[in-house]
Amino acid sequence: MIYHRFVPTVASIVSTLAERTRPEYAASWDPVGLQLGDPAAQADSVAVCHEVTEEVVSALEKEPVDLLVTYHPLLFEPVNRILAGRSPSARAFRLLAAGVNLMVSHTDFDAAPGGTADALASLIRLRDTVPFGANEAEGLPAIGRVGLFEATLGDLESRIAETLGSNGLRVSGDREASVERVAVVPGSGSGLIGEAATIADALVTGDVSHHRVVRALDLGLSIVDPGHIATERPGMAALVALVADAAGGRIVDLTDLDPETWT
Repeated sequence: MIYHRFVPTVASIVSTLAERTRPEYAASWDPVGLQLGDPAAQADSVAVCHEVTEEVVSALEKEPVDLLVTYHPLLFEPVNRILAGRSPSARAFRLLAAGVNLMVSHTDFDAAPGGTADALASLIRLRDTVPFGANEAEGLPAIGRVGLFEATLGDLESRIAETLGSNGLRVSGDREASVERVAVVPGSGSGLIGEAATIADALVTGDVSHHRVVRALDLGLSIVDPGHIATERPGMAALVALVADAAGGRIVDLTDLDPETWT
């Protein structure tokens, strides 16, 4: 008797991941799910990346896979031309030319149990965490977490520097002040400053502008900003594990080809 090894399709992996991440609850602006390719194509080889950078595309042109799962979407805006060059649409052109299908899991993975928000909260050892940040009117899921910390802002700064690195780390507030509860939002979460101020003493997130820091201080909320990418990195290991489980075996981990834009 001849046994044939089961090879999943792109659609079957997308469906399996959707059972865990619930893409229907992603932010309304977020193009999660299959973004490029053929749902019926076989997906014998799968890779995961943080963002579809030039380095990621070059790596896949050398050693193509059937499906690439990315955290950051490649195409945020509608396009009417797909041409060679250097741009998101040009990277889409190169992926398609290499036969690589592309799936996105972004704010759905932020909000999912064990996803990016939980990974960040766990790394800085928050306790008794609960979700926050959902806004049905704005089509936003609970992409943040808030939990007990019970130390000073200076202690929080030290823990962030130890776990996420001190390069580019910014802190606003009194380092001697007691911090009982900390809110975290991976990526760019300064839009949740108002809500965070009602439930926490400090917010850890990236991309916080001057004017939003001023608002936070007016609300009595300290800010710790390690950078956009740094706050998402803890979740990438969780995404790799999730995709490996859905794909039924080993995958290619390209999350080390980091999309960091500041040096």
